[in-house]
Amino acid sequence: MKRLSGLLPVVLAIACCWLLSGAGGCLREASPQLVRVSDIAPREVEPGDRVAVVGEGFPPGREARVTFRGTLHRPGEKPETAAEIVVSGVVVGAEQVEVAFTETTQAMFCRAGDRAAHTTFEGDLEVAFAAATAGAAPVAGVLRHVVFDVRPSAAPSDADQQREGAKLLAWVGLEAIPSPSGLTVLSVAPGSRAEAAGIVAGDLVTSFDGVRVATVGDAVPVTGEREATVVLRRAEGTSESTRALAVDGFRRAPPADLVAAALIALSALAFVLVLGAPARPALAASLQRVISRMRAGVVPAFRSAVRETMPPAGPLALVDALAYALLAAMPFGQYLVAAQLDVGLLFIAAATSLTVAALLSNGTAGRGLRAASHVALQHLPAALAVVAVVTTTGSLRVQEIARTQGGWPWDWLAFRSPGALVALALLVACSRIEPDVQDAPATAVAALVETSPSSPARPRGSWLEAACRAHRLLVAGLASALFLGGWLLPGLTATEQAATPVLQLAGAIWLVGKTWGVVLLMTWAARALPGARAAERTRHATIWLVPVSLAALLATAAWTWWSPARAAQLLVSGSLVALVALLGLALVHRVRYGLVSPLGDGRVSPFL
Repeated sequence: MKRLSGLLPVVLAIACCWLLSGAGGCLREASPQLVRVSDIAPREVEPGDRVAVVGEGFPPGREARVTFRGTLHRPGEKPETAAEIVVSGVVVGAEQVEVAFTETTQAMFCRAGDRAAHTTFEGDLEVAFAAATAGAAPVAGVLRHVVFDVRPSAAPSDADQQREGAKLLAWVGLEAIPSPSGLTVLSVAPGSRAEAAGIVAGDLVTSFDGVRVATVGDAVPVTGEREATVVLRRAEGTSESTRALAVDGFRRAPPADLVAAALIALSALAFVLVLGAPARPALAASLQRVISRMRAGVVPAFRSAVRETMPPAGPLALVDALAYALLAAMPFGQYLVAAQLDVGLLFIAAATSLTVAALLSNGTAGRGLRAASHVALQHLPAALAVVAVVTTTGSLRVQEIARTQGGWPWDWLAFRSPGALVALALLVACSRIEPDVQDAPATAVAALVETSPSSPARPRGSWLEAACRAHRLLVAGLASALFLGGWLLPGLTATEQAATPVLQLAGAIWLVGKTWGVVLLMTWAARALPGARAAERTRHATIWLVPVSLAALLATAAWTWWSPARAAQLLVSGSLVALVALLGLALVHRVRYGLVSPLGDGRVSPFL
């Protein structure tokens, strides 16, 4: 019962976030049609634009909830059906609601970072206002059959998309140039697929597979598709007609099979190298030290680590509840202030709080400055890891960074490139930073050359313990949100998950579970590995980890600039996932072998 009662702060934090946001989802039912929506302008927007929703009966000065429900079409991708996107607007007149189209709003439609793509929305638009009477259904109006285009900011992948579109046009026998309303066909090759589809010179291609065409890059079919749906307008007419254009053989599906075969081959090679090769002497010695510390009892040590990560009784439970509430609020960003959460500010807040705690916990100014300098310097590698995330995604918003990922491990940012995996390790290691509380004075400069403290550390007070717990949870939560897919559930897109409050609640639980898992892993590792004092940790961070973090930042920036094709990215991500899984399996098996066979050689693979 004590363990279950310890989970009460976490459950209450998640429940509060769900009630604050899920209530908005429940209010979508049975909205009376007391206002009328007649139009939306402009129909094509970019970040920074303002969208005007025109209608009648809008209450002046009120905030409106604008909901897009329908299908999202993107070039070269399958349509995303049953999408629901909720944004806020302000009534600026009795007949107009104005919506500021920000980078966050763009990410809801187009995704963010290097995954952003031109998106055509097709569906219904609802404008709703909270009722004047408490408990009554909101007042709403709906505009049917809306076609709305969202174009993201320029990205490195745009050039590849343009080349792919130009290649498709040449392949089907079309020569076309962009025009204000689509692609104007200049000529059609005799006997080509375009001629067989009934396309003639002078036609205007306005839509390709549901995407409204403005550039050549919009005319890209889905991989493995046999026929693309093309909407045409004749040279001297206003009516549009739909044609089926044969594209089978252009973007073949077998590359995915080749990726799977390559992953199997690489996994087999890694299995032999990782699990069969003898360990290097330095690694074997480290493993033997870990095994010797664990021989006192693996199960008791693990239980002790679990107890340490569970919310404690007393005032410290409030710290855990507030930290978990902040993390649980992230999936509900379209309703709460979480949409404005800045990853840089969150990291700086976590680092600053621990630095201030170290400054104030050592009694005198000299000892406090020394402890604070240790904490600040140890955060440098993790700060560069956060910069690597911003470089990859092009955004500081936690919501937008999460939308650049997916629910499956190979879609996580951690496995996007080797540099990203190193950045994750640096950020996770930051969660175990804890200040020493000592009685001996020293200078901040001496910390870099000091080999041992002149007096032992004193026990930490309750408020310093609270600061350490809050820092640990926030850093682990940031690592989960930035690198480990955040709250996105496997098999669902961010838009599909945001459309249902129950799925948002499941995403909040998923994020909190990941965070707890990271904290448990680091707590167990701290018990298994030999400890180090603040001076040694600071020297290790400045001499070794800072150069490694700079190299990871440069590697991540180079990978983002390269922007590999989807098949190549999937191969790299899958290989990294398999490699990490094999390394974990090898580590567990070697440790188990050492525990069972105390006299065994740590350099020899137990598989041999």
